[in-house]
Amino acid sequence: MNKRRLIVAGLCLLATAAPLRAEGDPARGQRAFQRCYACHSLDPAERNLQGPSLDGLFGRRAGTRAGYDYSPAMVAAGRNGLIWTEETLEAFIADPQAVVPDTNMAPMRMTDPAERADLIAYLKRASR
Repeated sequence: MNKRRLIVAGLCLLATAAPLRAEGDPARGQRAFQRCYACHSLDPAERNLQGPSLDGLFGRRAGTRAGYDYSPAMVAAGRNGLIWTEETLEAFIADPQAVVPDTNMAPMRMTDPAERADLIAYLKRASR
């Protein structure tokens, strides 16, 4: 096998490999969610908060939760294909403005990767 084929084969393997990420703890994630609860709820009926309900979050196109007035930036991100997955949510929680510039999301960064993994594990369980 020539060098070029090896490089292409390696790149294909990297592209299809599952991302290496620590599994989060939903119990710790529930505590981490308290930082989010000032603006978000997991109750689909709760509409009196600054942010949208996170109920049914995973697999949803960004900016499409009915009954919430999203920023134009978030609506555009959804139109451009932003779907909430573990990976996209992890990046957004780490730095909302980097993922969706001009989002209305408060500049509340969660810088600890383990805390983000915990929060995502909790949201994945609680937002079904």
